[in-house]
Amino acid sequence: MSNGETINERLVDHVKSLVEGHDTDALKKLIEELAPADVADLLEHLDHDERLFIFDLLEPEGAADILVEIEPPVQGRLLEDLDNEVISDIVEELDSDDAADLLGDLPEDRARQIIETVDDETSRDLEKLLPYRDDSAGGIMALEFVAVQADATVQDAIDTIRRKKEEVERVYSVWVVDGYGRLVGVVALSDLVLEQPDQKIREIMDPDVVSVKADADQEEVVRLVKKYDLVSIPVVDNKHRLVGRITHDDIVDVMEEETDEDIAIIAGILPQDITESSPTVISKARLPWLLGALLGELVAAFVISRFEGSLAKVVALSFFFPVIMAMGGNSGTQAAIVVVRGLATGDISMVKIWKRLWVELRVALINGLICGSILALVVGTWLSDPPLGAVVGLALVSIILFSGFAGSAIPLLLKRMKVDPALGTGPFVATSNDILGIFIYLGLITLFLWAR
Repeated sequence: MSNGETINERLVDHVKSLVEGHDTDALKKLIEELAPADVADLLEHLDHDERLFIFDLLEPEGAADILVEIEPPVQGRLLEDLDNEVISDIVEELDSDDAADLLGDLPEDRARQIIETVDDETSRDLEKLLPYRDDSAGGIMALEFVAVQADATVQDAIDTIRRKKEEVERVYSVWVVDGYGRLVGVVALSDLVLEQPDQKIREIMDPDVVSVKADADQEEVVRLVKKYDLVSIPVVDNKHRLVGRITHDDIVDVMEEETDEDIAIIAGILPQDITESSPTVISKARLPWLLGALLGELVAAFVISRFEGSLAKVVALSFFFPVIMAMGGNSGTQAAIVVVRGLATGDISMVKIWKRLWVELRVALINGLICGSILALVVGTWLSDPPLGAVVGLALVSIILFSGFAGSAIPLLLKRMKVDPALGTGPFVATSNDILGIFIYLGLITLFLWAR
């Protein structure tokens, strides 16, 4: 079986039978043939007791490689049943950032007990990293990196890389620091290979190195890496001293995490892991927004009750409520998702806020005119009343225009107010669209009937 093979039901059933038969030799051989990420995927398809049985077969180094690949809910349940001594052995095998992430998910008293049992170097690294917020540059950085002083030679830099080959995996660049540890430049590995061994680093380094402060939000890290097409980025403290690095694999994880969070909140649910299987946990994540939506729809129902007379005159108008509401909701959601993701990735700038609003307004107008014309034709033909169809079509144009504006304006406004756009955009857009959409629809119909 080759690395990277997709986990399938047949493999899962085979592993279950091996666990049931306590065939440890066959299990060890099978695990050795799989990549750590594939083993993690396999464990997520097993029952908890079966995961523990397999985990007990692993050496600390292998267990460490697999554990960091397991999704949080499953990882958390595994850690609950592993002894502190086992976790300590695993932590010592992890890179500093992964070790800090793992301990950060444990109860504080248990994390402290583990820190006290690991070796001194690991303990010092964890003490440096744990104070940082999980969603900050410091919270995702690794303390393992290669740095040399500006007056060092190319040969010195190569010797440093060789000396740290076990400590630092995947060296992409060599950072250059001054006598106080402040970041002053960067040297590509290709330059070290091409230049003469006695060449001074200061003569070949690039002084225009992009860095990020340790207390910066992880979204800022993603923005910089994307903007400058980096594979790793150095992290500095408030005095510009080099304290760590963030590599592209961590950036990919952050991008996935931020995307999942934004989409979850826009959809009206609290962020949750996709592998979460507890109905209680999932219900707790979704129920608050459902209750908020219920309250908003009750307001919409009150608005409808104010137009009871108009609906009584033309009962058929109620047939088109789903059409009107769905079209407005879709228009608002489309604009909101584009703007929220654009703000998160840096593709949409607050500097050009009015330009973005103007673009979304024109898009909404074009879509509204097309959809409104179709609906006007359908309603006018269906009810044999072209003027009434035109009013219904005009209502749809107005609602799509309003929804498109709200969907793009609300996240931009929240961003201006220093509020996470993903947090408030979904509820605001959905509720405002329902209430004002109904008001626009029934208001125009009432005016038409009154004028007629």
